[in-house]
Amino acid sequence: MIAFGTIVEKGIKQLVEQFFNHVLLNHNEGQLMYKIDMWYTVKTLLDRGKSLRCISQELGISRKTVTKIRDEIKKGNIQPPETKKGGILDDYSDFILSLCEKQLTSVLIHRKLVQEKGLKVSYPTVLRFVNSIKQSEVYVPVEVPPAEEAQVDFGYLGEFYKDGKKVKLWVFSMQLSFSRYAYYEITTNQTTATFIGSHINAFEFFGGVPKTVKIDNLKAAVLEANFYEPVFQQQYSEFLAHYNSAPITARVRRGQDKGKVESGIKYVKNNYLKGLGHRDYYKAIQELKSWNTVICNTRIHGTTRKVPLDVFKNTEKKELINLPQKRYEIFKIEKRMVKPNAHFSFQLNYYSVPHTYANKEVVVKSNANILRVYSGFEQVALHTIEKKQTGTYVTIEDHKPPEKQRKPESYYYKMAVGIGPCVVEFMEALKQYKPYAWQRMLSGVAKLALRYDKQTVNMACKRALKYKAISYQSIKNICHKGLYEAPTEILTVQSPNGFNHDLSIYDNLKN
Repeated sequence: MIAFGTIVEKGIKQLVEQFFNHVLLNHNEGQLMYKIDMWYTVKTLLDRGKSLRCISQELGISRKTVTKIRDEIKKGNIQPPETKKGGILDDYSDFILSLCEKQLTSVLIHRKLVQEKGLKVSYPTVLRFVNSIKQSEVYVPVEVPPAEEAQVDFGYLGEFYKDGKKVKLWVFSMQLSFSRYAYYEITTNQTTATFIGSHINAFEFFGGVPKTVKIDNLKAAVLEANFYEPVFQQQYSEFLAHYNSAPITARVRRGQDKGKVESGIKYVKNNYLKGLGHRDYYKAIQELKSWNTVICNTRIHGTTRKVPLDVFKNTEKKELINLPQKRYEIFKIEKRMVKPNAHFSFQLNYYSVPHTYANKEVVVKSNANILRVYSGFEQVALHTIEKKQTGTYVTIEDHKPPEKQRKPESYYYKMAVGIGPCVVEFMEALKQYKPYAWQRMLSGVAKLALRYDKQTVNMACKRALKYKAISYQSIKNICHKGLYEAPTEILTVQSPNGFNHDLSIYDNLKN
């Protein structure tokens, strides 16, 4: 069962993060993801024009709850729904449900919880929990309009041989709810990239996109655990938004909500898998493609008593949303630890993040050219991937602490003007003679203005310009020795060899 995260709308992302963080402090993960899923499902159904009554019936929640969510959406606010404190058996609900499906009595279930799980729980507590699961419910078949909904799921196929090694295989299934037209694909993993990639292949197989995609809820472990993290949820929602579709989740412990695709999984196992006379990975892929086209979609469906292919071609295909001109680009997602210097390693190079993220863990999304860095929902950095060399530090100036950031030239010009006009001329000379160090030298000159005074430093710059002593050390010596008050004309003396300058003055400037 898969939880999804954000709907790509301006202003929603920050609100969802606040909601996520608030609820996380008060509820366990299962409760948290269920409520986020429910909020998104209600919002999606409202966007599709469903009435409050229809949404209430479809999701099995009160109309009052639906109204509350609708009102919060209108206000632009998301408040965590009220929930009861989690019970001692909440974390064992799947285990208890599996025992109920085996028709074990409440007495035996209580005994297994005590003996096998080590729980200290009373029999009445177990009995109440079991009765809540077994509550009778009348299931009304829900039929949807053409192209309104597709249902997706994974099913385990067992171990096959690939290149001489055993590998576990799963089958991805997407079924259009109206026509029952289906797409199947064999995968070797259940990662987010594979899950999204299979969606793309299914959409292209249909030649269009349904308005909504119904996915499983919470704990079926059809994807790696990190799918529950915000950035993974966000990628799935961004992907569907790229195709003008939206996600809806099935309710917890309501298999009938996704009964069409789950029946499809059973069908592929009983009809396709049991008919295989081998365990070869590559043959299985080709035979599934053929089976999907020749048998699955051309048989008379057991429920509708119609041929899915015929219903799809005659009615549903023309109602599907057109495919976008460009495929959605899937990013690879990894975790990275930021070093104390506010850089993390990626493909033998080092990339910066804002200095406040030093020594923290971030999530990195990458494709062939772009590197996006996230902390929770927030993108904190964007880099172009360095491909020409390795061992390179790729640093964005704004990521440095303010005191270490390279200032613009206007900053230094304003600094020089504030001291005096000769300092401005001295800055221009520094840029010419010291092109790689002039900012540092001018900063040193500005500090001298604090130690002495602005007029002194301005006159010192005037004298240094006169004798072309263009360096910070020259200004410092002139200020320290009071040479800014000495005559500016260079004295000359007559000697047997003619008139010569007194060169000792340069020693005074530079020593």
